[in-house]
Amino acid sequence: MIEIHGIDYTEYVDIVGTAHFTRRSLKDVRMAIRLLKPSDVAIELDWVRFRWLNTTCIGCSKRGSCTGVCEFIEAVDALGNVDTNIWLVDMTEREIRKRLRENRLKYGNSRPELREHPQSNDYKTVALWEKGLKEKAIDYSKRKLKNIQNMNPSLWNVLIEERDTLMSARLAWITSENIDHGKQSKILTLVGAAHVEGINNLLCNPKRIRDNLRRFNLPFSKPTLIRRVEVTVQGE
Repeated sequence: MIEIHGIDYTEYVDIVGTAHFTRRSLKDVRMAIRLLKPSDVAIELDWVRFRWLNTTCIGCSKRGSCTGVCEFIEAVDALGNVDTNIWLVDMTEREIRKRLRENRLKYGNSRPELREHPQSNDYKTVALWEKGLKEKAIDYSKRKLKNIQNMNPSLWNVLIEERDTLMSARLAWITSENIDHGKQSKILTLVGAAHVEGINNLLCNPKRIRDNLRRFNLPFSKPTLIRRVEVTVQGE
Protein backbone atom coordinates (compact mmCIF):
# COMPACT_ATOMS: atom_id res chain seq x y z
CA MET A 1 0.00 0.00 0.00
CA ILE A 2 1.23 3.50 -0.82
CA GLU A 3 2.36 5.66 2.10
CA ILE A 4 0.47 8.94 1.88
CA HIS A 5 1.30 12.01 3.95
CA GLY A 6 -1.55 13.78 5.71
CA ILE A 7 -1.20 16.99 3.72
CA ASP A 8 -3.20 18.93 1.18
CA TYR A 9 -1.55 17.81 -2.04
CA THR A 10 -3.33 20.47 -4.07
CA GLU A 11 -0.72 22.93 -2.75
CA TYR A 12 1.86 21.09 -4.87
CA VAL A 13 -0.25 19.99 -7.84
CA ASP A 14 -1.73 22.29 -10.51
CA ILE A 15 -4.29 20.55 -12.69
CA VAL A 16 -5.18 21.75 -16.18
CA GLY A 17 -8.32 20.21 -17.65
CA THR A 18 -8.25 19.72 -21.40
CA ALA A 19 -10.51 18.76 -24.28
CA HIS A 20 -8.42 16.29 -26.23
CA PHE A 21 -7.01 17.32 -29.62
CA THR A 22 -8.35 20.89 -29.52
CA ARG A 23 -6.36 23.97 -30.51
CA ARG A 24 -7.30 25.82 -27.33
CA SER A 25 -6.02 22.94 -25.19
CA LEU A 26 -2.66 23.17 -26.97
CA LYS A 27 -2.55 26.89 -26.19
CA ASP A 28 -3.52 26.29 -22.55
CA VAL A 29 -0.80 23.66 -22.14
CA ARG A 30 1.92 25.89 -23.57
CA MET A 31 0.84 28.80 -21.38
CA ALA A 32 0.68 26.66 -18.23
CA ILE A 33 4.22 25.36 -18.79
CA ARG A 34 5.55 28.86 -19.46
CA LEU A 35 3.91 30.38 -16.36
CA LEU A 36 4.33 27.56 -13.85
CA LYS A 37 7.81 26.32 -14.82
CA PRO A 38 6.99 22.96 -13.20
CA SER A 39 9.43 20.59 -11.55
CA ASP A 40 7.31 17.69 -12.86
CA VAL A 41 4.68 17.19 -15.53
CA ALA A 42 2.12 14.41 -15.12
CA ILE A 43 -0.06 13.39 -18.04
CA GLU A 44 -3.12 11.20 -18.42
CA LEU A 45 -1.47 8.48 -20.48
CA ASP A 46 0.12 5.10 -20.00
CA TRP A 47 3.32 4.00 -21.76
CA VAL A 48 1.59 2.24 -24.66
CA ARG A 49 -0.64 5.19 -25.53
CA PHE A 50 2.20 7.69 -25.07
CA ARG A 51 4.52 5.69 -27.33
CA TRP A 52 1.82 5.32 -30.00
CA LEU A 53 0.89 9.02 -30.00
CA ASN A 54 4.51 10.17 -29.91
CA THR A 55 5.60 7.80 -32.67
CA THR A 56 2.64 8.79 -34.84
CA CYS A 57 3.50 12.49 -34.48
CA ILE A 58 7.22 11.98 -35.10
CA GLY A 59 6.53 10.28 -38.42
CA CYS A 60 3.90 12.76 -39.55
CA SER A 61 4.72 15.17 -42.37
CA LYS A 62 2.57 17.84 -40.68
CA ARG A 63 4.54 17.77 -37.41
CA GLY A 64 5.00 21.33 -36.19
CA SER A 65 2.05 22.70 -38.16
CA CYS A 66 -0.75 20.25 -37.34
CA THR A 67 -3.53 21.60 -35.12
CA GLY A 68 -4.78 18.10 -34.25
CA VAL A 69 -1.84 17.02 -32.13
CA CYS A 70 -2.64 15.59 -28.70
CA GLU A 71 -2.13 18.16 -25.93
CA PHE A 72 -0.18 15.59 -23.90
CA ILE A 73 2.44 15.20 -26.63
CA GLU A 74 2.47 18.97 -27.08
CA ALA A 75 3.33 19.30 -23.38
CA VAL A 76 6.39 17.10 -23.80
CA ASP A 77 7.50 19.08 -26.86
CA ALA A 78 6.84 22.43 -25.16
CA LEU A 79 9.15 21.54 -22.27
CA GLY A 80 12.10 21.34 -24.62
CA ASN A 81 15.54 20.80 -23.09
CA VAL A 82 14.73 21.45 -19.43
CA ASP A 83 15.34 19.59 -16.21
CA THR A 84 11.80 18.33 -15.73
CA ASN A 85 10.42 14.92 -14.85
CA ILE A 86 7.63 13.68 -17.10
CA TRP A 87 5.32 11.12 -15.56
CA LEU A 88 2.63 8.87 -17.03
CA VAL A 89 -0.02 8.51 -14.34
CA ASP A 90 -3.01 6.84 -15.99
CA MET A 91 -4.20 3.25 -15.80
CA THR A 92 -3.18 1.12 -18.79
CA GLU A 93 -5.79 0.28 -21.41
CA ARG A 94 -5.25 -3.40 -20.69
CA GLU A 95 -6.03 -2.85 -17.02
CA ILE A 96 -9.07 -0.72 -17.90
CA ARG A 97 -10.50 -3.51 -20.09
CA LYS A 98 -9.80 -6.10 -17.38
CA ARG A 99 -11.50 -4.05 -14.69
CA LEU A 100 -14.48 -3.33 -16.93
CA ARG A 101 -15.01 -7.08 -17.37
CA GLU A 102 -14.70 -7.65 -13.62
CA ASN A 103 -17.09 -4.81 -12.79
CA ARG A 104 -19.77 -6.05 -15.18
CA LEU A 105 -19.67 -9.39 -13.37
CA LYS A 106 -19.55 -7.78 -9.94
CA TYR A 107 -22.55 -5.52 -10.47
CA GLY A 108 -24.45 -7.89 -12.73
CA ASN A 109 -24.78 -5.24 -15.38
CA SER A 110 -26.39 -6.78 -18.43
CA ARG A 111 -26.45 -3.58 -20.46
CA PRO A 112 -24.09 -3.57 -23.44
CA GLU A 113 -20.89 -1.62 -22.98
CA LEU A 114 -21.22 1.91 -24.30
CA ARG A 115 -19.32 2.55 -27.49
CA GLU A 116 -18.72 6.18 -26.59
CA HIS A 117 -15.93 6.86 -24.13
CA PRO A 118 -17.17 9.20 -21.39
CA GLN A 119 -14.37 11.64 -22.20
CA SER A 120 -14.72 11.60 -25.96
CA ASN A 121 -15.36 15.02 -27.45
CA ASP A 122 -18.54 15.58 -29.39
CA TYR A 123 -19.05 18.51 -31.73
CA LYS A 124 -20.82 20.73 -29.16
CA THR A 125 -18.16 20.23 -26.48
CA VAL A 126 -15.35 21.03 -28.92
CA ALA A 127 -17.17 24.05 -30.33
CA LEU A 128 -17.73 25.53 -26.86
CA TRP A 129 -14.14 24.76 -25.80
CA GLU A 130 -12.60 26.33 -28.89
CA LYS A 131 -14.65 29.50 -28.32
CA GLY A 132 -13.17 29.78 -24.84
CA LEU A 133 -16.49 28.90 -23.15
CA LYS A 134 -14.87 26.31 -20.92
CA GLU A 135 -17.39 26.48 -18.09
CA LYS A 136 -20.26 25.84 -20.51
CA ALA A 137 -18.32 23.02 -22.17
CA ILE A 138 -17.57 21.40 -18.79
CA ASP A 139 -21.18 21.82 -17.64
CA TYR A 140 -22.41 20.15 -20.82
CA SER A 141 -19.93 17.30 -20.38
CA LYS A 142 -20.96 16.84 -16.75
CA ARG A 143 -24.57 16.38 -17.79
CA LYS A 144 -23.50 13.75 -20.32
CA LEU A 145 -21.38 12.01 -17.70
CA LYS A 146 -24.27 12.01 -15.23
CA ASN A 147 -26.39 10.18 -17.80
CA ILE A 148 -23.64 7.61 -18.28
CA GLN A 149 -23.30 7.19 -14.52
CA ASN A 150 -27.03 6.48 -14.25
CA MET A 151 -27.16 4.18 -17.29
CA ASN A 152 -23.99 2.21 -16.68
CA PRO A 153 -22.51 2.59 -13.17
CA SER A 154 -19.86 -0.09 -13.70
CA LEU A 155 -18.49 1.79 -16.71
CA TRP A 156 -18.48 5.00 -14.69
CA ASN A 157 -16.72 3.36 -11.74
CA VAL A 158 -13.79 2.17 -13.83
CA LEU A 159 -13.36 4.98 -16.34
CA ILE A 160 -13.86 7.84 -13.90
CA GLU A 161 -13.70 6.96 -10.20
CA GLU A 162 -11.06 4.22 -10.30
CA ARG A 163 -8.82 6.14 -12.69
CA ASP A 164 -9.23 9.31 -10.59
CA THR A 165 -8.14 7.31 -7.55
CA LEU A 166 -5.09 5.76 -9.20
CA MET A 167 -3.97 9.04 -10.78
CA SER A 168 -4.41 10.83 -7.43
CA ALA A 169 -2.39 8.15 -5.63
CA ARG A 170 0.40 8.49 -8.17
CA LEU A 171 0.40 12.29 -7.91
CA ALA A 172 0.56 11.97 -4.12
CA TRP A 173 3.48 9.55 -4.49
CA ILE A 174 5.40 11.96 -6.77
CA THR A 175 4.79 14.83 -4.36
CA SER A 176 5.81 12.78 -1.33
CA GLU A 177 9.00 11.64 -3.05
CA ASN A 178 9.91 15.25 -3.86
CA ILE A 179 9.21 16.40 -0.30
CA ASP A 180 11.07 13.48 1.28
CA HIS A 181 14.14 14.23 -0.86
CA GLY A 182 14.02 17.97 -0.18
CA LYS A 183 13.14 18.83 -3.77
CA GLN A 184 10.91 21.62 -4.96
CA SER A 185 7.56 20.18 -6.00
CA LYS A 186 5.43 21.97 -8.60
CA ILE A 187 3.56 19.30 -10.54
CA LEU A 188 1.66 20.41 -13.63
CA THR A 189 -0.97 17.75 -14.28
CA LEU A 190 -2.78 17.47 -17.62
CA VAL A 191 -5.98 15.43 -17.69
CA GLY A 192 -9.28 15.43 -19.50
CA ALA A 193 -11.69 17.92 -17.94
CA ALA A 194 -13.88 15.06 -16.64
CA HIS A 195 -11.16 14.09 -14.15
CA VAL A 196 -10.27 17.49 -12.67
CA GLU A 197 -12.89 17.72 -9.95
CA GLY A 198 -12.49 14.14 -8.76
CA ILE A 199 -8.68 14.29 -8.58
CA ASN A 200 -8.72 17.65 -6.78
CA ASN A 201 -11.20 16.33 -4.21
CA LEU A 202 -9.00 13.33 -3.51
CA LEU A 203 -5.74 15.28 -3.32
CA CYS A 204 -7.11 17.67 -0.71
CA ASN A 205 -8.33 14.73 1.38
CA PRO A 206 -5.65 12.04 0.97
CA LYS A 207 -7.33 9.63 3.42
CA ARG A 208 -9.97 9.13 0.72
CA ILE A 209 -7.27 8.02 -1.71
CA ARG A 210 -6.29 5.20 0.65
CA ASP A 211 -9.94 4.35 1.31
CA ASN A 212 -10.75 4.24 -2.40
CA LEU A 213 -7.79 2.00 -3.19
CA ARG A 214 -9.15 -0.48 -0.65
CA ARG A 215 -12.79 -0.05 -1.68
CA PHE A 216 -12.07 -0.67 -5.36
CA ASN A 217 -9.46 -3.34 -4.57
CA LEU A 218 -7.16 -1.27 -6.75
CA PRO A 219 -3.47 -2.19 -6.56
CA PHE A 220 -1.08 0.75 -6.45
CA SER A 221 1.92 0.89 -8.76
CA LYS A 222 4.30 3.77 -9.26
CA PRO A 223 3.86 6.14 -12.23
CA THR A 224 6.11 5.72 -15.24
CA LEU A 225 8.97 8.19 -15.64
CA ILE A 226 9.54 8.56 -19.37
CA ARG A 227 12.20 11.26 -19.62
CA ARG A 228 14.51 13.36 -17.53
CA VAL A 229 16.70 15.83 -19.36
CA GLU A 230 19.66 17.32 -17.51
CA VAL A 231 20.63 20.76 -18.77
CA THR A 232 24.39 21.29 -18.90
CA VAL A 233 25.54 24.90 -19.05
CA GLN A 234 28.70 25.35 -21.10
CA GLY A 235 31.69 26.20 -18.93
CA GLU A 236 30.42 24.40 -15.82
